[in-house]
Amino acid sequence: MTENVNQLGNWLITGEVRWRRNRQVAAIYRGLRTILPLIVLGTFAEFINQAWLEPNGYYYQTLHVARWMLQRVRVQEAVLLLQNGTLGLAAIGLAFVISHDLVATATPVTNDQMAAGFTAVLGFELININPLTLAVGKPVQWLAMDLGLHGLPVGVLIGLLVGNVYRWIVLRWRQPANQLLRPMTLSLSGMVLMGLTGMLWLLRQPFSIRAAFNTLIRWPLQLSNDVWRLLDFSALNGWFTWLGVLGPIPTTPSQTQAQAENLAAAIQHSGWHLPHPLTVQSVIQTYASMGGPGMTLGLVLAIFLVRHNAEQRQIGWLTLIPTLGNFNAPLLLGLPVVLSPILGIPLLLAPLATILVSSGFLAAHWIPAVAYPLAVGTPGPLIGYLGTSGALTPLLLAALDLALSTAIYYPFVKWASLAQARVEEEAQAHATI
Repeated sequence: MTENVNQLGNWLITGEVRWRRNRQVAAIYRGLRTILPLIVLGTFAEFINQAWLEPNGYYYQTLHVARWMLQRVRVQEAVLLLQNGTLGLAAIGLAFVISHDLVATATPVTNDQMAAGFTAVLGFELININPLTLAVGKPVQWLAMDLGLHGLPVGVLIGLLVGNVYRWIVLRWRQPANQLLRPMTLSLSGMVLMGLTGMLWLLRQPFSIRAAFNTLIRWPLQLSNDVWRLLDFSALNGWFTWLGVLGPIPTTPSQTQAQAENLAAAIQHSGWHLPHPLTVQSVIQTYASMGGPGMTLGLVLAIFLVRHNAEQRQIGWLTLIPTLGNFNAPLLLGLPVVLSPILGIPLLLAPLATILVSSGFLAAHWIPAVAYPLAVGTPGPLIGYLGTSGALTPLLLAALDLALSTAIYYPFVKWASLAQARVEEEAQAHATI
């Protein structure tokens, strides 16, 4: 298998292995694997809620769920409870695991490891309390800005900060005879410091990673609708996705207005000649986001084609259903694609390539532009077909884009598999020694 890898592949595999040897990266990856069951269960619940139980859901409309499902509202409440409970705990759990893991590499004392983890959890909680409710006689309320998938980067940052500081102190403070003294001292000091820092932070201005992401990523779309703005938008969105800022693609008022004008023109005339043929809806959401941001349905197909890694195929099967509905968080975190140097490259390239191809087809008037809004959870390859009232040419273009993205992902998936195998071999050799 190794002799079939070209020079670029060998270079990327070596870089990936070195990247995974880093203590910080290894702690993040172990944290992602630990919270993966929460992500999978929560994403399935979110997919069921939005695609099956919401009136604007694809399966709700096509299968007429309201006619045959009894107690739909009660079922939806239970699904929402499961969704918010699992995804809300994911970011907090990630902060705990990363901090715990970093300290575990410095000391075998369980009290130290747990104290570091709970200090990180406290820090995460404190930055999500509404400062306006910190008054006598008022119940404390949660802002919930960074709870859920979009709070994962915050969990990573807090876990790394607390874990590394605690680890640095542990390596320089010899273990006292009383094993409770050091964990108690460090945890109390860390919690007081976290409390003061969180209070000052929130009293100045509550902060949300997702809000900052939306503000930054929207700027290319403030100008005219053309292919270069869409490429800028896609590149920024892919970069943030690689960093772990997950969630739906944001839009702007100008994009919403352009979509409304397209819809009005399609109703009155034809979808072939819309006033704004190149928008986020008609290009990116239709042809460059099958499976979610990053064109990850092509990644799933590439996983099944490579066949070198059983674990990759297991992740592919486990995440196939939500990925078909464009909910790809379990796939991005399970492989992982997030923070992977190898898989980060096609995560950026696949959408850019499909945007260029699709924009060319639209500019040449070979296909009609999508104007009709689609239900949440619509399978990616069907968006163009349904959004143009059943035109066949968008379906053919979707197949072409899916094949193109699969071809782009294929070599990188193979190289990521080889890099993972090498990392596991090194870990086994180290454990044997």
